[in-house]
Amino acid sequence: MKVPAILFVLLFAGLSSCNDGENTEKVMGLKPIYSSSEELATLITSVNPMPLKQVGKIYTKGNLLFINEVNTGVHVYDNSDATSPKKLKFIKVPGNIDIAMKGNYLYADMGTGLVTIDIADLDNVKVTSVDNNYVSEINQVQPPQSTLDLVNQRKVYFECADRTKGAIIAWELIEMPKPQCYINN
Repeated sequence: MKVPAILFVLLFAGLSSCNDGENTEKVMGLKPIYSSSEELATLITSVNPMPLKQVGKIYTKGNLLFINEVNTGVHVYDNSDATSPKKLKFIKVPGNIDIAMKGNYLYADMGTGLVTIDIADLDNVKVTSVDNNYVSEINQVQPPQSTLDLVNQRKVYFECADRTKGAIIAWELIEMPKPQCYINN
């Protein structure tokens, strides 16, 4: 029995449109940002002031006011007049949640460790050391609790980590195809 050509074409087109098990459902999820220790020094920079969006911890030192921008970096203000602080700079620190100061050094955490930044010249901040020794294995395969707390969802989806891409220094919340990895928060 001969199969009409049109039936063959329709059958082939129908089979080729199968989704091969790929999930096309979109969800809000966390995507890892990868870097090597060598690249970190180029990521941590001082830029023009930015608007406050998702503030975290606040730290004062002398006439300076430091305000953490969760997972992004640190706002620096001149606080000589506490009734009207003036924006000075924003220091980009991917994955930053907490900061501390000693002398002219800003200590900031990241997704992978602790970075020490010389802020004597706010226009030209310098990374003096990166310490990745305290990173736990779990932080290299799933978002840390401090990041999960920022996501207002019961089930938090995240892109499964790929260690061949480097160390995870931060996580960003984006819309993505529904990944296999998730955490019940």
